[in-house]
Amino acid sequence: MARTIRVQSDSNAHDRPWRVAVEQGFFAEEGLDVVYHEDNPKGTEGRVKDFAHRWKETQLQQGALEVYPVCEWGAIERVQRLGKGKIIGLDATVRTGAIMVRKDSPVLSLADLRNVAIAVTWHAGTFYAAIEVMEAAGIPFAEIKLEHAADRLDALLSGRNEAAALMEPLVSRAIAADCRKIADLRWRGGIVAGQDIDAETAEKLRRALNRAIAWLREDEERSRAELLRDLAPELRKDGLLPELTGVKAYQPAEFKAKVDWMLKRGFLHEAPSYDDSVHAR
Repeated sequence: MARTIRVQSDSNAHDRPWRVAVEQGFFAEEGLDVVYHEDNPKGTEGRVKDFAHRWKETQLQQGALEVYPVCEWGAIERVQRLGKGKIIGLDATVRTGAIMVRKDSPVLSLADLRNVAIAVTWHAGTFYAAIEVMEAAGIPFAEIKLEHAADRLDALLSGRNEAAALMEPLVSRAIAADCRKIADLRWRGGIVAGQDIDAETAEKLRRALNRAIAWLREDEERSRAELLRDLAPELRKDGLLPELTGVKAYQPAEFKAKVDWMLKRGFLHEAPSYDDSVHAR
């Protein structure tokens, strides 16, 4: 009898290989019955500032989920804070996004966003990636201002925020609304799995996801249709695709580098251990 694995995803391009692996039967061929949930049933109401009270995280805590993909920083933070699960690998895609402003905005570069509140999802991929790209542009951490928004696109278009850190399908929708891109964002994802996911099951999940990545790489038009399915067909040809890297083992040095970065900026109170956080192969 196939083992049932409940996965909570988000409605965005970089999580779509999970859906592909379900629809193409790659999980089933590994003997896994993956029940795939896309986005949370509460919509924007479920995207509260404190991640411990968001839909995915509460479901994992309550044992209603076995697996969920999240950003690399978030995987470390959630495993430590929630006390549930381990990281079983880096996710199948490198996420891509952009910091966007309205067409009439006086902002022309990242330097113009010094001490300006940027709409993000708090302690999620766009949050951390925005900090990285701002620091790389020479803006000190103390002068980077981020603000949680349950609906980042609305925060941008309504004028509530001067800028927003977005990913697909929101990037293409912002461009369709005449917004401008100020900077590209790029970040990795992690896969968090519950305590009862053993090494054999984790390896089956990784194999199925990597088959989905190989299937997507075969045809870019098909890849765009699958990964950008939330967008109208006329927007898909120019949509921002994630990098199809395949699932990777999470190495101790990579883990330590992210932990050190988070500690320095106060996102972790103490350093979690690799062995307690990562389900190594």
